[in-house]
Amino acid sequence: MIGDFMSIIDNQDIEAISKILGEELNGTTITSMFKDLGFKDHDIERGFTWTKWRRINESTSEMCDKTNNASPLFNVIEYVSKPSRYVNSPEKWKSLLKSINSILIFKGYELKDDGRVFPTKIVKTFDEAQNRLKSLTEEISTLNLHHYVTRFCTEELLKKNYFHAVFEASKGLFDRIRLLSGLTFDGQKLIDEAFNFKKQPLIMIRENKLYTQDEKNQYYGLINSIKTCLYLYRNHQAHTPRIYDELSLNDAIRGLMLISLTHELLDHCVPLYDFDE
Repeated sequence: MIGDFMSIIDNQDIEAISKILGEELNGTTITSMFKDLGFKDHDIERGFTWTKWRRINESTSEMCDKTNNASPLFNVIEYVSKPSRYVNSPEKWKSLLKSINSILIFKGYELKDDGRVFPTKIVKTFDEAQNRLKSLTEEISTLNLHHYVTRFCTEELLKKNYFHAVFEASKGLFDRIRLLSGLTFDGQKLIDEAFNFKKQPLIMIRENKLYTQDEKNQYYGLINSIKTCLYLYRNHQAHTPRIYDELSLNDAIRGLMLISLTHELLDHCVPLYDFDE
């Protein structure tokens, strides 16, 4: 479990999070949680029941003060934020993560999709917080991405990380090239064989006979766009690209848009056997 000095997580943070978690539990569950986590239940001493969020706030603050550590708060968050509790309520789960993280990310922590709290890059400004809290699903819904790209941006992929979604989308690009060319290669070899100027390209741009320099430049543009996707996002030997941050929403959007553009270029292509000179 993560530890943290209380100079970072303060009482206002604990209160705000307690109000969020109080909406997720009933009184009986809070009593069980205190027992499981070893927290003192002040309602037993008082002989009457306080409001849910006040109970959570009181006992959690006490434990954090006692230990001079934020681990008790993180324990409470993780106790409540079990993905299995929300398997039939995905929107409620997303809302919980967003609400909790709107507080934690300013302190350098984040509640992940597996229900655990981890350190993360600290947020300092309002705009940065808004960008971090905006999901990739929300962002791509406003973009006119190619349908070959959006089919890879499923909920399952986006739960992992932004890089994974871009990586899978790039694999889809090369699947399409294999389909057009009839080849089974991958990576650079697939590009070399499918778009071979020295011999005969297996994929042609409609109405482009590669006679003029303009026609050749158009073809080179297609090839270079595919190569960019390969070297930035598809190169499995590099594991993760070095020039973009796999945790960055903006970098993921750029990657998906580049792959989308390349698919749009391929929309104008046909297999060699369908090319009408």
